[in-house]
Amino acid sequence: MAVVSGSSGPVARLEGREFEYMMKKRSVTIGRNSSQGSVDVSMGHSSFISRRHLEIFTASDDGTGSGDFYLRCLGKNGVFVDGVFLRRGAPPLQLPRM
Repeated sequence: MAVVSGSSGPVARLEGREFEYMMKKRSVTIGRNSSQGSVDVSMGHSSFISRRHLEIFTASDDGTGSGDFYLRCLGKNGVFVDGVFLRRGAPPLQLPRM
């Protein structure tokens, strides 16, 4: 993730192996789309990925994207971040700026 400055455009850019997503709001949901609803970033159709698996959000109040970013696990299977397992319901993990 890279922080992008400027209040009129994206607040951050999420990059993955096969996608790039410009984060234009303070919170985005990552998971898989289903008939029950859609997510901001779809990670495919695997049942290992919950419909709402992760949330990435910023604590910045001014909307400039200058605040810190956090990851919250919402999925039942948890997620590994840099080799550390994060369970659903765990406190949000502060993400590095890049």
